[in-house]
Amino acid sequence: MTDSSVELLSPDRARQLAELAEQARRSLSQFAGQPVQFNASGLQLLDEWIERTPSPSKPLQILWVAFTGEVFRRRHNGEWAVHRNDGQRLVVLCPTERGGLRPVEVAQQVSRRIANGIADSLALFYVRESVLLHEREDIA
Repeated sequence: MTDSSVELLSPDRARQLAELAEQARRSLSQFAGQPVQFNASGLQLLDEWIERTPSPSKPLQILWVAFTGEVFRRRHNGEWAVHRNDGQRLVVLCPTERGGLRPVEVAQQVSRRIANGIADSLALFYVRESVLLHEREDIA
């Protein structure tokens, strides 16, 4: 994908998001009472944290987006970007098995998770997107 509506973040902005994600990981570790990593299990714990947090503040929501994005960035060799096709949304641009690039809509998914509850689980989103990133050919 060479979509001109996706623009990589500057190294400074990407570093800020990584720092926010680390802050979220530490808070999530405190919440869970155990060390949390940037992986699918961490996203399951984040689902629980979100479930137990009615009306989260905007700064807390940004921490959740940063953590979710860092999971994709680290696990799928992605890069932080902004998707500008209908507004500006934080995404992680990840390489696909077929050699393309796919924007993973982490900010949009966190918003859906907050609005719709566990039906829009972040852990399930991670599994679904990971499968799509690793497909070797189009499904007919």
